[in-house]
Amino acid sequence: MLLGSTHTRQPYGDEELFINHLITQSRYAEAYILLQKESPDEPATQYNLALCHYWAGNFREALVCLDKAQVTLPAVSGNAATDQFYTAIRKRQNQLDNHLQAITKKYIACFGVLTREAIVRLRTDCWLQLADFSKVIEVATPLANKNYKNISDALQIAKNKTNL
Repeated sequence: MLLGSTHTRQPYGDEELFINHLITQSRYAEAYILLQKESPDEPATQYNLALCHYWAGNFREALVCLDKAQVTLPAVSGNAATDQFYTAIRKRQNQLDNHLQAITKKYIACFGVLTREAIVRLRTDCWLQLADFSKVIEVATPLANKNYKNISDALQIAKNKTNL
């Protein structure tokens, strides 16, 4: 800082974006440390904690965090565009594992429906990892018509395992 400057920028201004950046870089341990200092009543905090637990193989703890995220989500209304271009993009995007990416408060505010679906998608992945195939079917079935790749794959695996 220059002498005489009145600029007093805080060096750690936006923790949420920094946490998301850490998760994007697969620095889950560092993100976890910072998430512990965030408000536990924020759905984004709980979702991002769930990602850390999921990555570490703590699937039951991830489910606890997802339950907390679900409970603290604000009421949502439809927020998806319906034009042809959006539908084409959405169809391709549903083939990605973007539910394994960190989310922000702003994302939740703008895309509440998609946030709820991301919670279901991650919850499905957890139950699949725990080999509780009846829970996979129960949790994933409401999203079966959305053509999410992880949901379709999980339902196929679960149905095959329960039919043995």
